[in-house]
Amino acid sequence: MRFMNIRLATAADLSTLLALRLALYEELGAGMSDADKAELQAADRSYYSAQLAASEGQSSCRNWLAEREGQVLGLASLSLFVRPPYLGNLSGREAYLMNMYTVPACRGLGLARALLEAALHDARQWGCKKVWLHASEAGRPLYQKLGFKPASSYMELL
Repeated sequence: MRFMNIRLATAADLSTLLALRLALYEELGAGMSDADKAELQAADRSYYSAQLAASEGQSSCRNWLAEREGQVLGLASLSLFVRPPYLGNLSGREAYLMNMYTVPACRGLGLARALLEAALHDARQWGCKKVWLHASEAGRPLYQKLGFKPASSYMELL
């Protein structure tokens, strides 16, 4: 895509980040009521406000925006964390990729790939030995092209 810019989100981008995140949830069919949306938006606003205000190295979540001519067209987020060391990852540094979203009218133009490459570069710079994600069917081919391998699902206790 010509004249595209990939950049880290700042506090000034909070509303845009929240809108893209909500669009992603709606597209994935989260089936949220208006009350659910309002509750999620309030929680997201609190979380992302703190993350965007944190100084370099203090934020555990970094967000990239793809824009063209001042219009934001895509989002990618990376949650950074440290686990206890294990074989294959003695630093314990990992990242969870999430919020991969491109405005529907701009899909297929390379935005998602550019966002993903920016996030992966940052993960490598931070020393992550593992980056993981939950892929949608639409996103799976891109992730595989960039080296992601399928893994078994996970379990959770709610």
